[in-house]
Amino acid sequence: MTKLLRFLLVGSFFFTILSCSEDYQGPIPYPTLIEAANEAGLTTLVTAVRAIPGLEATLQDQQAITVFAPTNDAFANALTAFGATDLNDLVAKLGGPANLQTVLGFHVVPAVAFSRNLNEDNTFTTLAGQTLRVRSTPGSVTVTDAAGNVAQVVQADVEIENGVVHVIDRVLLPELDLPKPTLVEAATEAGLTTLLTAVTAVDGLANALLSAPAITVFAPTNEAFAAALQVFGASDLNELVVKIGGVENLEKVLGFHVVPAVAFSTDLAATNTFTTLSGQEITVERAGGTVTVTDQLGRTAQVVAADVEIANGVVHVINGVMLPDLMLPNIVEAAQAAGLSVLLDAVTAADLGGALLNADAITVFAPTNDAFVAALQAFNAADLNQLVARIGGMENLQAVLGFHVVPAVAFSTDLAATNTFTTLAGQELTVASSASGVTVTDALGNTVNVVAADVAISNGVVHVIDGVLLPELDLPNVVEAAQAANLTVLLDAVTAAGLGGTLLDQEAMTVFAPTNQAFLDLLEALNLGSLQELINTLGVDAVTKVLGFHIVPATAFSFDLAEGAQQVPTLAGENLTVTRSGNNVTVTDASGNTYNVVVADVAIENGVVHVIDGVVLPTL
Repeated sequence: MTKLLRFLLVGSFFFTILSCSEDYQGPIPYPTLIEAANEAGLTTLVTAVRAIPGLEATLQDQQAITVFAPTNDAFANALTAFGATDLNDLVAKLGGPANLQTVLGFHVVPAVAFSRNLNEDNTFTTLAGQTLRVRSTPGSVTVTDAAGNVAQVVQADVEIENGVVHVIDRVLLPELDLPKPTLVEAATEAGLTTLLTAVTAVDGLANALLSAPAITVFAPTNEAFAAALQVFGASDLNELVVKIGGVENLEKVLGFHVVPAVAFSTDLAATNTFTTLSGQEITVERAGGTVTVTDQLGRTAQVVAADVEIANGVVHVINGVMLPDLMLPNIVEAAQAAGLSVLLDAVTAADLGGALLNADAITVFAPTNDAFVAALQAFNAADLNQLVARIGGMENLQAVLGFHVVPAVAFSTDLAATNTFTTLAGQELTVASSASGVTVTDALGNTVNVVAADVAISNGVVHVIDGVLLPELDLPNVVEAAQAANLTVLLDAVTAAGLGGTLLDQEAMTVFAPTNQAFLDLLEALNLGSLQELINTLGVDAVTKVLGFHIVPATAFSFDLAEGAQQVPTLAGENLTVTRSGNNVTVTDASGNTYNVVVADVAIENGVVHVIDGVVLPTL
């Protein structure tokens, strides 16, 4: 202001001097608007005027103007108000050069109005075609713009060659059709940082939303996302993505918050049903000034900030995250998708599918097909049926499979460094988590690796592992197996011969165990009335040899036998002829009597029992 005043004083001084000179030809010309603005240090105003082609000349050519000229500080405040970094950014936020020209024209009245000419209340039509109000009181002149903002004249009556300049302390705003923010800009302005992070995490979603012709967005607050994290037991957005089934389901959740049409709150009926970008419906209700949104699970969120207009629609800020039907796979579908066909066969064979599908919450450590192949090799089994036989039957298969299932949900992010879980088999397994991955240790101390973690399913989670976990399997001893099969005569004979300890202590054996009827048939053939008569007739040593002839000191399941006849050594010191024809097995004694295996492959803790329908006799 002092520069401008000095300019005017110096001009007046020279005007006086020259008026006394005989060479004087007329008054010294007043400065142009731009010259006066430069002299007064209004550099931002000058830059703005020159940013509009032809505007400087237009103002210069006006016959009479009054300019309300904002200071540099006024422009700096305007940058801050519009969130602009510089004049170019301000132009962009105003909607382009045309709107800047409107703003600048709003500061110019096409007439000369010195402060002394002002009434107390004045209305002027500007070059922008809009009116502004100027009030003059003793010692003060103010200007009110279209938005009701009041600027103070800080330096009045700076005369220029075609009018007058009044310096003001703020930029005046006319009515402008300002560009509406994009969804991203509106969310940023509202502080919805978690929503923005989530949208960015889905490749291409931000561009899809920005380019959509019309959208209504129900935008959850950061607090709403925080509450959703707690519900899912997730510490951050990445964990939440894992627990809802991956980025595809995150896209489904976010799409469930977007309606492909514009619906301001005033457009709503009392009850509205909208199909979202996820293809699923939400219910929006309006009661008075309250708007609520209900998701597929019946959860309701409230609109806490309505009708935020954006370039291609409207945003309503809500206080909850809406959940669609995520349509997570069940355990069977997840196993099929992962190619775990052997596991599925085993679950089907053990009739566990229903139990797993109907469980409230499960964590499944699911072996790969290669893991099952390795288990078959370890048990010398060619297929699942043989494996079932070697581990002791279907109940033990159920125990093995149940040992892979924890009746609770444990994503990898939920794990501590060391965890102990009680499985459906009733036995514990140890799960360790470290920076290098997750491992699982079974009852025998074998450790396997999780090779694919956190496959979300409808009632829990699946972790794919590279080995089959083994619980402690409860196989019967030979006495318990005979009791279970009701082979009472055999047990009596073994007891009478004192062979119980020998059988229990045998390292490995195959027992061909005669049924009770088989013993009755032998007694009848020998015209004997009881086992004791048989013992009395043959003697204990002979009965011991007979029993030993039923025992092979090695483990041979039926599928271990070669096709055809084979001689196998027995505890009696003589070979027994065993013949396999397909799935049928027979035994032939020293006298050529042949009997059938009627129940094969009863696993015991030190071998296997095959129940036969006759008593085989050695050479006596």
